[in-house]
Amino acid sequence: MTKIIELAHQLGVEIAKSDEIKALNETKDAFDSDAELQALMSEYEADRVLLGQEFSKNNSEIDEKAIADLRARIEELTKEISKNPIYIAFANAQQNMNKLMADVNAEIKFCITGERDNCTHDCSTCSGCH
Repeated sequence: MTKIIELAHQLGVEIAKSDEIKALNETKDAFDSDAELQALMSEYEADRVLLGQEFSKNNSEIDEKAIADLRARIEELTKEISKNPIYIAFANAQQNMNKLMADVNAEIKFCITGERDNCTHDCSTCSGCH
């Protein structure tokens, strides 16, 4: 193993221990084990597939009522799913994990290029980078 890969492995091990990953795993377990939420998610995905199939038909075969009904049901499911506290916790945990990974990647990029993303070159706009 090269030194870089070894360090990447160590970084991965540390990331796996982070609060963000722990929270993601906990909320994912709750998300996956909630039968009602999973039923809503399955119906949502099935309706999206049906809607896609309807749109892929020739214009003469498209059923506008089916499209309207599917869109309405998908909208209802979206509202219901997005209000579920387990879904909210899982989505927030995913966002936090994504932010952590973006921060890690930005720091690696900074070490390589010497530039920070979103740098305005006006140090009053951030906590400093140089």
